[in-house]
Amino acid sequence: MFNERFSHGKKFKINSDNFPFTTLDEVVQENGNSVIPVCGLFTYKAKYGVRPVLISSTLKINLPDHCLKDVEDIIADDELCNAINEGKCGFLPSQYEDKNGKTRNSGSFVDI
Repeated sequence: MFNERFSHGKKFKINSDNFPFTTLDEVVQENGNSVIPVCGLFTYKAKYGVRPVLISSTLKINLPDHCLKDVEDIIADDELCNAINEGKCGFLPSQYEDKNGKTRNSGSFVDI
């Protein structure tokens, strides 16, 4: 019971200790809107608040702040964490225009 609830990010099988951080913008620029396989997720406290991060097979990808709730919900759900460990989750990047007319990257979690 305690191992599951207080494992501090050890819900996922992947060891990302040596993976570099990157932005979703950089991943989309390099790979387009291809589905990114999700190998793990975590959050961390940054200068301007809590940040959501997606772990791919080689990178830690900072996600937009508005993805935080989804990431927290997934981490809190053991069934969803198991699905990620089984390779059944992806992140599909998409774009939107912000209120200033600038194109931004976002995305959604999808079944793969």
